[in-house]
Amino acid sequence: MNKAALLVLLTCLSASSAWAQTPVPAPFDMGPEQGRQAPPAAAPAPSTPSAPIPAAPPRPLSRDIPLTPPRQALPSRPVTPTPPAPAAQATAPSQAKTSEPVDLGRRYLVPSGSLRLAGEVEQRSWSVYLTAEQAASPAKLHFAYKNSIFVAPEVSNLRITVNDVQLYAKRIASSDQSTEQAVTVPAGVLKAGANLIRFRADQRHRTDCTVESTFELWTDIDPKKTFLSFDNKQSGRFTRLDDLRAVGLDGQGRTRFRLIVPSLDQLGATDVLMRLAQGLALTGGMPNQSFSLQKQVSGTLQPGELAVFVGTPDELRPQLPNVASVASAAAIASFVDYPGGNGASALVLSGPTWPSIQGLIESFVTSTDGSATQRREALSTLSWNGVDTPLLFGGGLVNFANMGVAGEEFSGRLYRTRFTIGVPADFYANAYGEARILLDAAYSASVLPGSHIDVLVNGNLASTVPITSTGGAILRHLPIKLTLRHFKPGVNTIVIEAALMTAADKACAPGATADDKSRFALFGSSQFEMPDFARIAQIPNLSAVAGTGYPYANSREPVSLFLGRIDEKTLSSAATFLGKTAVASHRIMPVGVTISAARAAGRDALFVGSISEFPANVLSQLKIDEDSRNSWNPDGGSQAPSASSLTLRDWQDRTGNNFLSRQFSALADWAKENFDLSATMLRFAPATNEMYKPPSTAKMIVAQESDPTGLGTWTAIISPSGDALAEGMEQFAMQDNWDALKGRIAIYGGADVPVDTVAVSWFRFLPTQSLSFTNARLIAANWLSDNIMSYSLLLAASAVLVGLATTGLLSRIGRE
Repeated sequence: MNKAALLVLLTCLSASSAWAQTPVPAPFDMGPEQGRQAPPAAAPAPSTPSAPIPAAPPRPLSRDIPLTPPRQALPSRPVTPTPPAPAAQATAPSQAKTSEPVDLGRRYLVPSGSLRLAGEVEQRSWSVYLTAEQAASPAKLHFAYKNSIFVAPEVSNLRITVNDVQLYAKRIASSDQSTEQAVTVPAGVLKAGANLIRFRADQRHRTDCTVESTFELWTDIDPKKTFLSFDNKQSGRFTRLDDLRAVGLDGQGRTRFRLIVPSLDQLGATDVLMRLAQGLALTGGMPNQSFSLQKQVSGTLQPGELAVFVGTPDELRPQLPNVASVASAAAIASFVDYPGGNGASALVLSGPTWPSIQGLIESFVTSTDGSATQRREALSTLSWNGVDTPLLFGGGLVNFANMGVAGEEFSGRLYRTRFTIGVPADFYANAYGEARILLDAAYSASVLPGSHIDVLVNGNLASTVPITSTGGAILRHLPIKLTLRHFKPGVNTIVIEAALMTAADKACAPGATADDKSRFALFGSSQFEMPDFARIAQIPNLSAVAGTGYPYANSREPVSLFLGRIDEKTLSSAATFLGKTAVASHRIMPVGVTISAARAAGRDALFVGSISEFPANVLSQLKIDEDSRNSWNPDGGSQAPSASSLTLRDWQDRTGNNFLSRQFSALADWAKENFDLSATMLRFAPATNEMYKPPSTAKMIVAQESDPTGLGTWTAIISPSGDALAEGMEQFAMQDNWDALKGRIAIYGGADVPVDTVAVSWFRFLPTQSLSFTNARLIAANWLSDNIMSYSLLLAASAVLVGLATTGLLSRIGRE
């Protein structure tokens, strides 16, 4: 036993000595492997390598793209991407601080830069597209939120559902700092394709029982920390064309397509690239899409970005050394790993010649184009609204349940819900006519007179229904009239609010805000009724472009695209605008690039560039003051006004000494005070559009007018410089700013400045359908309602003619 114990002791001492002599391994070793001869020391490489990083071999697509014209393509061999070396997977501590790796297993969810659930009850829903690999992978839902200090945590709840399966339902209690949560998504909840995400907040005030206090309640969801994470990190790779719909978005709700084209400066390639941009925009279908066209690879891909390489193998090989050799014989589409080592997928469209590439792109574009559809029944808003918006071309009824508004009870003080309605581009009923909401609702006996139901259209109060009776009531198809003044072509958001006051709210006893007894109910059987309205397009009308892509989506001839210069920023801005227009119209418009503004006469045209690159006749036709070439400062600084001659009339107008102007001003004030008639309404016909001079602080403007012949429509994207052009168009790509396009000029003044507009004074009619008596009557009714002086004159003239006719008739048949 002693010998055995001594042997064990000697063994332990030997092992501990060997362990003590063994050096502790370094956390990261870039040295040569043991047993191999180290290569000679080399000079340290620069931080940005000059040579492109080799990409993995292309992966064949699961769904081949048919070629146009038909061409027999060589088969592509399935090649497994080469995994990176183990040393490349490690990250030095110093590098980890300077650059954060991109997590391909993360899918951001919020389709906007911010998400606030305000008031006592608010619900937001939208759709997220997932690939089959992502849907099959185990996943977790991550989110972070912060709420107002006035939210009572004991009676306020946040609920999150995915495909109508509740994943989270807990109290809202994060007023001090942002709270991060992670919830496991049960197997089978996620599915390949569209997935409905819904966030709902039910909030109550801590101490206040008034309706006004409900505006202090809010819960902010952090888009940068709200995402799905997948255990299978390879699920973010694309293997088929349908996967392009899962391009996703970043932590600010943005989606970007990078078109990397080595021969970008060739004029002949611009037409096909603009069509490709529209096809990609329709495939992605995201609300905040933008495009970046560049000649070479720059930086790594971020979430919500997709790179598309376009060119012949010889053009792409310096950046993609492993580009498919089969592309030298026939046009082919394939996915490769984006150069940079993070494993992000990139689409490669390559062929032996540019005509073959054009045929390949045309096949892809044709598969996404909705031009074959005879009539659109809905506008695509699924990815940011949860449901598609019904499109009404005339009178009709739509149930609330079909617009995503289900029946529910409410126990608070201010109930709010919303839905969307679409109208076509030739909607012309801003001065007459009324839509109706046939409301099915009920309120309890505790609701006091003085409560009311409000309806807002696009943020404007359209109608108010007071509650005057006591004892409660059941409202069956209560008609609520809405003036059509606030409707615009495209998507219109309608909000219903019910302000409910009770005796308990006036007393506001301790704990009264926690009372969950229902006082209001809204039923999904409620309906929205749209009357017949006049249908004729008006030019200029930027809201028609933003809402439905009109008139460019309906153009039979190629739209002339005038570019100030063929560079990356100008092309990117043009592609972004065309992509947004394609999503709005669900159609891909033919585009023909021209360098001559004269060739754009008599047809629809789009102008993109800085103001110094625009011909003088184009600015004049767009009613843009030519002095803006000098006064529009790219830095946004103030500019000294140019010297001009002073006339006696100018002095009188500025000092108020003009007798006629004073009398007219007094008359206008009297009409406004007594009859609610403004000076613009007291007109015989619309005035002509005046020259517009952009302020020096504007970053970009979008202007529209008829062309000189009156046959086409010209829309211009103008900026003081190329940098401002790229920044402004990327901001206009955000859905909130895009929806703000209206009038004849829209002005972007900066990231924190609301979009400003210039209203249309004069417009021309553009018929969109065959003339009928009913439509002509509605058009005349709206025009005369908008020009009441002409209506009054016509009415007086008609009365005189009736009197003369009556006098003549009586003189023949009456007594002498």
